[in-house]
Amino acid sequence: MGAIVARAPLRVALGGGGTDLPSYYREHGGFVVSTAIDRYVHMVVSADFQRRYRLKHLEWEEADHPGEVRHPILREVLSRHWDGPPVELASVSDAPPGTGLGSSGAYTVCAIKALRAVAKAGPPDARELAEAACSIEIDVLGRSVGKQDQYAAAYGGVRAYTFHPDDSVDVRQLELPAHVEHALHEHCLLFFTGRERSASDLLSGQVSGTESGDESIRRALSRLHELGGLTCAALEAGDLDAFAELINEQWEAKRDRAPGTVIPEMDDLRKRALAAGARGAVSLGAGGGGFVLVYTPDPESTRAALGDLRELRFAIDRHGSVAQATPFPA
Repeated sequence: MGAIVARAPLRVALGGGGTDLPSYYREHGGFVVSTAIDRYVHMVVSADFQRRYRLKHLEWEEADHPGEVRHPILREVLSRHWDGPPVELASVSDAPPGTGLGSSGAYTVCAIKALRAVAKAGPPDARELAEAACSIEIDVLGRSVGKQDQYAAAYGGVRAYTFHPDDSVDVRQLELPAHVEHALHEHCLLFFTGRERSASDLLSGQVSGTESGDESIRRALSRLHELGGLTCAALEAGDLDAFAELINEQWEAKRDRAPGTVIPEMDDLRKRALAAGARGAVSLGAGGGGFVLVYTPDPESTRAALGDLRELRFAIDRHGSVAQATPFPA
């Protein structure tokens, strides 16, 4: 069969995050605009001469059958998308898990893509791949996560995702002016707070509050829904000043959505960035730590002011998840 190398991009949500959770969009519809970035979950998979499943992720494990695998995503992906012999699989990521970049969704997409490639089953289209990953994380594992991560990992690019109450998803690639694409690459900076957290745990409060009719959560999510649409329009119109103001408004709407979304380290990071000339900042993912996205007209001054923090530089990924045979020398 040969070895397969696969990758799936992480993502930066630019607007509407939180409205892609089933507890919200199945009643109100959801809308998210995000960009896939050239930071990835990577996997190498081989089914040659394996007697047991040998898996390397955040730890090492071996198993005789998929149902014995401890890693929940790998266990369910192997059980549902693999019917061949045992495999050896190793995975690494360009960013820590639990930091707001959609890593678990990218991990699930990457695993399905890699195993399909090893089996020579024919590549699934991006929508099929995204929905298969969503089914595992949301329906099978019961995680309180949304659907944007899996779609961004499968499709790539800067796109708008509309989540309908019937679970269907419309996907549209944004037509961006050249100066906006340049700004996303050169003037949008990612800084790490140093804190990791479970997005599912943080979002479980939003889910339970939404389902119980909590009015403050409903208002915050309605505002995030509106801000997602406005952010999309500002980006396509080339209005970066409006984009900066909108991500600041998202910061406050996220704070209202759930306690623990904005921790002191994040507030401090934002204040320092704004004092150094940044125009806007927003926490990524469920908040509670992870990365903060900063938009600044003067990136070098902002970097100097935040020089004690780890920056993750990025560009737009335009390909989504890919898998290919390893290039061995002749």
